[in-house]
Amino acid sequence: MEKQSADFSSFTLEDLIDQPKFILWVTTPDDELNAFWKQVQKEYPQIIPVIADARKIVLSIDFNTAEMTIKEQQSLWLKISEEANLTDHSLKPKVHSSNPQKPLFTMPLWLRASAAVLLFGLLSLSVFLYMQQQQTVITTAFGQTKTLSLPDGSVVTLNANSKLRYAKKWNTSSIREVWIDGEAFFKVNHLHKSGSIKSADRFIVHAEHLNVEVLGTTFNVKNRRERVNVALVTGSVGIKLDGGNSQLIKLVPGELADYRAGETIRKKTVYTSEYTAWQTGELHFNKTPLSDIFVLIEDNYGYKVITADTQIGKRRLSGTFSLSSEDAFFKAISTTLGISFQKNPGTHQLIIK
Repeated sequence: MEKQSADFSSFTLEDLIDQPKFILWVTTPDDELNAFWKQVQKEYPQIIPVIADARKIVLSIDFNTAEMTIKEQQSLWLKISEEANLTDHSLKPKVHSSNPQKPLFTMPLWLRASAAVLLFGLLSLSVFLYMQQQQTVITTAFGQTKTLSLPDGSVVTLNANSKLRYAKKWNTSSIREVWIDGEAFFKVNHLHKSGSIKSADRFIVHAEHLNVEVLGTTFNVKNRRERVNVALVTGSVGIKLDGGNSQLIKLVPGELADYRAGETIRKKTVYTSEYTAWQTGELHFNKTPLSDIFVLIEDNYGYKVITADTQIGKRRLSGTFSLSSEDAFFKAISTTLGISFQKNPGTHQLIIK
């Protein structure tokens, strides 16, 4: 069986339909393809419902007309080229003129699927509408926070410049799952009462390559710049890397798990208030390097921080600062450290002197 090279953990309906190998498996399955997609579903059970829905859409498209005459080939290719703005002529089907009536080639199924999308737009439209109907996506702008309730009663507070994605309808017998880009504080509704833990009792937060699993607890997840950290306030969580064979790391209240892409998960004891105070409109710093605060400003407010003196970033800041407004926040920092913040609205830069 062919070894998997892709990470299917966060594949969407559109991602699957864009996979030639998936199209072939649905329309003309063989032993090798069956084994490959069986293994995918074994390693990534969370996308099994997505696979089922993608199969229905692919099967709804008519792929029966495989053979084409020269004239049909040239006409179809011309339309595809115009729609896709193709310039690589090496991809153009070769035409032989020995027998103009005989079909000369059979278009691959994935190419016929692409042609159908390009020519008629039906598949893209169907996927878009389907995704809109089946998923809820919540986003926040720079400088904005938002609190929302999930279908199970859990509460999530999104930090600025963040996105939360989850299924619109939750199956009461399936695992509760959400995907976070940015930062969020979770207060997960504890559904497990007694006896063995069922699938519906579990709650998983997907953040980059980390899966955070809980039953009922409060914790903060930050997923930015290919770095994820999880700060646990109450309850317990288990953290695991994608891939199946990674070790499950458990946290207790007051612990932080920190992960950088390509490295191992590191665990340490922290003051969790430093990681969760943002949801109440404050930031707590404890000898925090100013360079880290500049990164926070870029991520949460959208400014590009420019410093003439590289040594400024090495200075450290302690204290509690209000987030009532960005100007008040910047003013408090500049007053405390004796530096100036100058905004450039045209370039959206924040110049530090």
